[in-house]
Amino acid sequence: MNNIIVNNAMLLVIAAVAASVMMLPTAEASLYTVGDDLGWTIPPGGAATYAAWAAKHSFVVKDILVFNFSAGEDDLAVVTKEDFDACNTTDPLYEFQEPVTLQFLASDTFYFTSTLAGQCSKGQKLAVYFAPSSTDSPSPSPTSSFPLKFVSQKIMQGTRT
Repeated sequence: MNNIIVNNAMLLVIAAVAASVMMLPTAEASLYTVGDDLGWTIPPGGAATYAAWAAKHSFVVKDILVFNFSAGEDDLAVVTKEDFDACNTTDPLYEFQEPVTLQFLASDTFYFTSTLAGQCSKGQKLAVYFAPSSTDSPSPSPTSSFPLKFVSQKIMQGTRT
């Protein structure tokens, strides 16, 4: 009889622990295709097109951005805020010649553009803020690594400058 009471008590404890674990917030990443169906190109509405696209989303750390474009006809550069504002693409932080998928590991604003002549000034530029997620551990030190993860299989096409 005592074994039955102990076993029932143990089952209740296990059930309570399992239920509480299931209620914990998860750190599931959301996947976004930049520009939706438009993709990564010179937008018909200028820079406001990508700004409006970013404004309709709430990005958090660990979210993923997919940059779709035609290899050889376009590219992607990660740049500083100053270079973004000036459309200066001579010294990007990273440059990709093929479509890429990126996961963001730190809360910050990231700046993207194309290095092809005139594309940035025609509106092919995007600034995205990634807020901390409710399940984040502290962000890595900026000196330890670049705060984004390359998810694409074609990462070898990206070059850090």
